[in-house]
Amino acid sequence: MSDRPVIRNLIVSLTGQCNFACTYCYAAYHPEGVMATETARKAVDLAGRSGQPFILQFTGGEPLLAFPVLQSVTEHVEQKNYPAILQLQTNASMMTGGIADYLKEHKIAVGVSLDGRPVVNDSLRKVKDGTSATEAAIRGIRLLASRQIPIGLTCVVTAANVSTLPGIVQMAYYLGNVRQIGFDLLRCHGRGTKLTPASPEDVANAVEECIRLSEDLEKETGIKIRFSQMEKIRKISSGKACAFGQCYAMRGEEAYVTSDGKIYACSSLVGNPDFLLGDVWKGIDARKTAVAGKRIAEAMNVCRDCARLSSCGGGCFTRWLGRDGKAEEECAMQQVFAKFLKSDHRLHEIV
Repeated sequence: MSDRPVIRNLIVSLTGQCNFACTYCYAAYHPEGVMATETARKAVDLAGRSGQPFILQFTGGEPLLAFPVLQSVTEHVEQKNYPAILQLQTNASMMTGGIADYLKEHKIAVGVSLDGRPVVNDSLRKVKDGTSATEAAIRGIRLLASRQIPIGLTCVVTAANVSTLPGIVQMAYYLGNVRQIGFDLLRCHGRGTKLTPASPEDVANAVEECIRLSEDLEKETGIKIRFSQMEKIRKISSGKACAFGQCYAMRGEEAYVTSDGKIYACSSLVGNPDFLLGDVWKGIDARKTAVAGKRIAEAMNVCRDCARLSSCGGGCFTRWLGRDGKAEEECAMQQVFAKFLKSDHRLHEIV
């Protein structure tokens, strides 16, 4: 048992099905079936048996299309008394009052995908029936807000929307219950291979504008909305986290479980046999996990040798994969956040 990896980050794809067809989706080619309840419970047991705290994120596809499975897994976690932090990443279009009540009752944190103001968001995030993705998301977010449920927004950044990024900050303050924004730079996997990453210069300029706008809106409203990348850097600068601390896969501590029960090192690596670690029935192969982690670590040597590593925490292997060299736009974004944090007198304020 001692050679089995301790899973700190368990991501369970409840279904590969989705009512959206986002232009950049890297999960578009994941298995489409709905995960069987027993498969989901076995996945959770793999993480829970260590007795160590772990993050359990429900994802997809659109996970709310398999809400009964989410309920079953949540109740399994509670019955087993596993020390899990429950999270849901959703497009919010399938949200109902009953689902919102359940999420609040069971303390499931909610992240919603939104890529900007309506015109921009609807150009990137397509609903298969032709209706507005933004209207559907806002309906769901308002239901969450009516239950006093705070959310985080995840915004995928491409060349197509980078110049409009301040719009996501405006949307966050308009919605009222957003407490954090994360910028997910394009990963060239799945449908993302057909899109163009934003340039480093455009990313840097847009992120700086977003930070300044957020500061201005905080003064006007008294509401603090954090940026996930800045919080990561804040923790590293304060000694609360280490470089590459966000990359559980590098340390063999992440398991992404597809709806058919296969386990990969990371969600962006589904379908790549080099990063297939096992399945929920036979478990995770410790040797394959170590090999995958070593490959990720070695690929990040350029980042590790960079003099700025201590001020940004390192990049993402899956964002670099398939590209020549590192993702320069990622470095540009991190350095902007690091610059603002350095001048922030609240450096050691960790929440």
